Amino acid sequence: MTVADVQSLVKAGIGDDLVICQIRNSRTVYHLSTADIINLKNAGVSERIIDFMINTPTQIQSAEVADVVGATPPPPPQTNVVVLSPGPDYVWVGGAWLWFGDRWTWQRGYWHRPIHPYRFGHRRR
Repeated sequence: MTVADVQSLVKAGIGDDLVICQIRNSRTVYHLSTADIINLKNAGVSERIIDFMINTPTQIQSAEVADVVGATPPPPPQTNVVVLSPGPDYVWVGGAWLWFGDRWTWQRGYWHRPIHPYRFGHRRR
């Protein structure tokens, strides 16, 4: 999952928890430069997500150790049936396995309508 992918998910109004889950499931390790962090902040990415991305070398390594110690890795991804978009301004969020402490649960893919930038008083740049 690239930095641009993270920015796109946030721009689409996807919540922090799901973005972090997508990063964790992708097992992407980021080595963010100062410019990357500034660009993420300017794109509206939360401090929580940026902190998670900064700490991915440690986060991913601990997850791999947990896999070795006994936690089971997620099953293979299920097939996503992508239905017709409900409108031109919707984005597809692919399905993912989510860990709920004791089991993996499949979160199906879905169409998500991005939050309109003016809804919360944001102005276009």
